[in-house]
Amino acid sequence: MSMYRRLSTPDYIVYGLLVIGIVASFLHNPGPLLIPLLVFGVIFLLYKFPPSHLRRQGKVHVTNRKPSPGQQRRQDKERRKSSFRVIYGNKPDSEEEPPRYH
Repeated sequence: MSMYRRLSTPDYIVYGLLVIGIVASFLHNPGPLLIPLLVFGVIFLLYKFPPSHLRRQGKVHVTNRKPSPGQQRRQDKERRKSSFRVIYGNKPDSEEEPPRYH
């Protein structure tokens, strides 16, 4: 099975009519479509190329490095082995009894 779904004939017809409608409305009255496109374009340009006073100064680059074998051995020794212990509660041992609160 293909990862991408092929469009069916009705899909092509609907998308074609959609494009024809958008082009016709743009040619008839370009204002309602031109203003949102201009606003989107300005926002996109400001996002991609911000003015110098809005840029962050001193970007910090974080790299994920693996510790060297000597450092790793030291870290393993420094790690404390935790001992697990069971804390017994006050619940009754009968499992057949339904819970008191729902």
